Amino acid sequence: MSREEVLAQMIEFAAMAFKKDASAINENTNIAEELGVASMQRVAMSASIENEFDVMIPVARFGKFETIGDLVDFVMDEM
Repeated sequence: MSREEVLAQMIEFAAMAFKKDASAINENTNIAEELGVASMQRVAMSASIENEFDVMIPVARFGKFETIGDLVDFVMDEM
């Protein structure tokens, strides 16, 4: 799977979890500042990522990713 494909899927997961328009989310979107810090939304997004890409993201680690791109890089490294 290419980085662009992972990014597209990540944007969809973020849009669903944080109830945002996917067109307003990109690689540079700051997760905490632009999407929110609600733990239930982060858990929902983490679960989607883990199920789709077969990677584990501890909840505490998820909070350390600043942007969607950082999260994509992590998933690419783990796949």
